[in-house]
Amino acid sequence: MLHTFHNPLVALHEITLSLLSEQNSDKLLNAILDQAIEFTKSDSGSIALLNENRKYLEIKAHRGLSHDVSEKVKLKLGEGVTGRCILTGKTRNVGDTRQDPHYIEVRPDIRSELAVPLKVGSKSFGVISVDSSRLQAFNREHEEYIELLASYAAQILTNHQALTNLSHRTEILEALLEISSYIGKNPDFETTFKEIMNLLGKKIGLHRGAVFLIDEISNELYLVASAGYTDEEKQKARYSIGEGITGSVFKDNKFISIPDIAQDHNFLNKTGHQRDDGQIMSFFAAPVRLNSEVRGVFSMEVPYRSQSYFEDYQFLVQITTSLFGQALRIQQLIDEKSSEVRSENIALKRQLYKDYGFNNLIGASPKMTALFEKMRMAADTASSVLLIGESGTGKEMIATALHQNSIRRDETMVKLNCAAIPADLLESELFGYVKGAFTGANEDRKGRVLAAHKGTLFLDEIGEMDYRLQSKLLRVLQEKEFSPLGSNKVYKVDVRIIAATNANLEKLIEEKKFREDLYYRLNVIRLDIPPLRERKEDIPLLVQHLTEKIAAANRKKIKGLTPAAIQRLLEYDFPGNVRELENILERAIVLTDRNQIDASDLLLPETKTLEAKATVSQNQETALQPVSATDKNFNIRSWVRAQLQTVTEGDVRYAVISRIEKELISLVLQNNLFNKTKTAKILGINRLTLDRKIEEYKILEDFRET
Repeated sequence: MLHTFHNPLVALHEITLSLLSEQNSDKLLNAILDQAIEFTKSDSGSIALLNENRKYLEIKAHRGLSHDVSEKVKLKLGEGVTGRCILTGKTRNVGDTRQDPHYIEVRPDIRSELAVPLKVGSKSFGVISVDSSRLQAFNREHEEYIELLASYAAQILTNHQALTNLSHRTEILEALLEISSYIGKNPDFETTFKEIMNLLGKKIGLHRGAVFLIDEISNELYLVASAGYTDEEKQKARYSIGEGITGSVFKDNKFISIPDIAQDHNFLNKTGHQRDDGQIMSFFAAPVRLNSEVRGVFSMEVPYRSQSYFEDYQFLVQITTSLFGQALRIQQLIDEKSSEVRSENIALKRQLYKDYGFNNLIGASPKMTALFEKMRMAADTASSVLLIGESGTGKEMIATALHQNSIRRDETMVKLNCAAIPADLLESELFGYVKGAFTGANEDRKGRVLAAHKGTLFLDEIGEMDYRLQSKLLRVLQEKEFSPLGSNKVYKVDVRIIAATNANLEKLIEEKKFREDLYYRLNVIRLDIPPLRERKEDIPLLVQHLTEKIAAANRKKIKGLTPAAIQRLLEYDFPGNVRELENILERAIVLTDRNQIDASDLLLPETKTLEAKATVSQNQETALQPVSATDKNFNIRSWVRAQLQTVTEGDVRYAVISRIEKELISLVLQNNLFNKTKTAKILGINRLTLDRKIEEYKILEDFRET
């Protein structure tokens, strides 16, 4: 069994860590194969991956085989030992190749072969194979070890490919955002087109690209801007409507993408461009529209690398073409002396950012820029994410952005605040329950974990989760399974967990309030969200964004804030972070009758007068008097007698208790800078109860009045 070879597992762990830092896919494969051969004492071996069409296996790494083996040996699914292995998705251990009807000889002295599939879930994409000249060379330990290695390798290779694809997609989005900045800068649309073509040539490895517009007189498409065209080719680049691919795109008003133009007979190559026959070239062409009318065609050629890259370029061409259309529209508006030119261009940029960026996340400070970069890398992976940040820093918004920019964006994102639900109810809320599990369980109920299957589960205030319940969450992370309350049935789930907290989890681990193993499972990718006081250069951006949002929601015409108001905000430390900033701005916008917010409209703690502060201080002391037996100026019996004279029969108990409770909550709130989580902990109640009490006693309104 696995426990019989502890040292190899340590070696496996060490090589896995080293593989995680390796960026070159060829080196990854060779390192994996070396480890397999070393452990099994094999004579040779190979790693073969399915080609893009999943029709046959291509050898990507090999040891002990001839140099031309990767070119000659291309096994179809089910062909040979490795072909059978990937077809069935199961390990194949052949002790005598001469007795195996599926074995295909690649070296005459091979007598044993062990083949293990590389797969993610149930989908195989390659095979690790090791060979030996000895009969029955491989035992069960070898199988288990190579299976473990294959499991690690498959995850690493998958993540590596996902990161590569994510990096390429990020480059495409960055190119699009830069392209959008050209729209409207220059009133001459032809100059704009040329600048964009030059940008594409530098940014994405463009082989050739061109923008054609229709000549109304000759009724032909002529070249307006290009990249990678010689002067001679530019002269030849004219197409009649319907001629070749370019003319057909214009005529039919349809986008066309071709993985390999050498295989498409419709491609005319009218310019006579000479190509390297050894390189597959993809071709894309899309109609350029002004409003709903086709006015031209944008085309480009890039080397074919993978299906993922091909789809990214499809996206790039279609969005770029729409931007070209916008440039034509802006030119039209300029010609008509329209006052809407600038606003439409701004709307275009905002729409592009909203649709394809991490929308609603505002910040240009170094700390936020670094955070956004980590988010881009983390978004499209399956790894757990731990968000660390104070209350009000936007942890839920960041979690939503991670989900919306991930491969799970089309699936459900389920959110749960662990501090908002009592510990005895949290288990059933998370994992669900079956009928009869407890009193009142009259029917089966699906929990949040199952509801998030294939999607994302966001657990806020994870540090508040009951210690016993943490083990069930750990099982979801480790084994991808759970059982509902009152049931022995095991459910398998595929869920990505994003957790958030403002607590010091390391300290909670020391205090035995948080499981260390759960912490490490959650902390695969850690994102530290800076408090607002550490990124004050973002305050003007946040103010502009929040002011527009709040003003629109309240139908107020607010132009913005005065310099004095901005300066006042910059001088404040915002213990409540962005949430506090939003509350301050909302109060100012709702209560003002001017079209601009001034410093006097902002209610900040330091703006209270000395008299008001003294009043608050006196109220705090009064709140403590009922529990002070040594205060000679306060007599609790006399105070209760006074309440008896002012309240109706039957209400005196509520009047006394509620008065003391209100003062206590007010005092603890203020002592903790209005941090509700800390206040609830000190008072020994949950957040929901605290919120209800604050609303019931109108505590925040009292503070605003002071």
